[in-house]
Parts: sequence; C-alpha cells; structure tokens
Amino acid sequence: MRRRLSEEDIKVLYKLREMISRFSSEELKVFAYVWDNISVGELLFERDLYTIYKVSKPILVARRLREKGVIERGEGCYNLAKWLRKLRKKVGSFGELRALLDKLP
Repeated sequence: MRRRLSEEDIKVLYKLREMISRFSSEELKVFAYVWDNISVGELLFERDLYTIYKVSKPILVARRLREKGVIERGEGCYNLAKWLRKLRKKVGSFGELRALLDKLP
C-alpha cells in the first residue's frame, strides 16, 4: 500500500470487495486490466484482452462492467471509474488491491 487510507477509502474498499465477489472470471480479468492501466485505448484494450488474457468478447464484458459502474468509456478508450481513481493511486496495482481486500475484516 502506498499511502495511508482514509475512512472514506475503507468504505470504498468494502463496496469494491462486494462488487468484485460477484464478477465472472472474465469480468475480473477485464477489471484487473483496467485497474492496472487506469486508461487504455479501445483497440489496445480489445487486442490485449483477446490475445493475452483470452477474453473471448472483451467489448461485451466491458459493457457489463460499465453497467456495474466500475469502468467508463471515453472517446476511443476505457477508463477506471472516477470514484475508484483516488483509491487506485493510493493502493497501486491490482495485486496489491487483492491483498488489501483479503486483509479486510
């Protein structure tokens, strides 16, 4: 963890843990990718997720995650949702996020 977490950050972590627990395996891969990259171009997003992470239909998975409010679509890109960006800067990578979520009571 990079910085001390506020009470508000802890609340966001609990909310995010609940949401992630309901993600499909493909949703988890896509969310982890966007969490780590924060913002990624649409073409690179689709190529990486299809070829590297073996997500068969990355755009459809992204649509589901947009509906859940954890990612956003910009002009030709996908971004981590605004409500998660402050936490991302404090926590770091998705691996660090998972370790932190596992430690929550």
